[in-house]
Amino acid sequence: TTGMSRSALWRQEDNAKEREAHAQELFEEACAEGRRKHGTLAIWGEDCSFHFHPVLLRNTIQSSYFQKCCQLHDWNAIIDEIYYEVKHLQVFQVGQQPSSAFCLLLRLLTFRMTKRQVEQTISHPDSPYIRGIGFLYLRYAGPPEQVYEIIEPYLQDDEEFTLEPAERRDAETITMGEFVRDLFQSRDYYN
Repeated sequence: TTGMSRSALWRQEDNAKEREAHAQELFEEACAEGRRKHGTLAIWGEDCSFHFHPVLLRNTIQSSYFQKCCQLHDWNAIIDEIYYEVKHLQVFQVGQQPSSAFCLLLRLLTFRMTKRQVEQTISHPDSPYIRGIGFLYLRYAGPPEQVYEIIEPYLQDDEEFTLEPAERRDAETITMGEFVRDLFQSRDYYN
């Protein structure tokens, strides 16, 4: 036994349910905020799941970091957060928590970018991770009839970066062009 009384266990369970409900409410508010914006690039598919795997979506929504990101209501602020916080494009961090990259990707999806903002994101000069998240945005929710036109200039992009944290000994360097080609040729990329 854990040494906890039944009432303590029930309180703990109630607190967890309250946190989950609060996280879901923040996510729904962020989605609603994005839906109200005008001039955004059309979102392909359901705009409440963004083609995330259900478990990844739930874990990301419940992440305290994603909830913090929901307080960012400006494209520049989100891009700045990516610049300072994202150091790889893996789905998970140590301990199987959603990565900062995927929390910020989900925030951009709920925020909804304009076509101009998408283009500025994928060509951003300050960080390959800002660019990578822009391409992930298109992979998850970009309108199929427009995606190729947007990504085509980047298919041979030779900027190098690592998908994994740089401190990993086996972290391989790839080019942005390789990343973009893999991202859009793979059927189930990160699903």
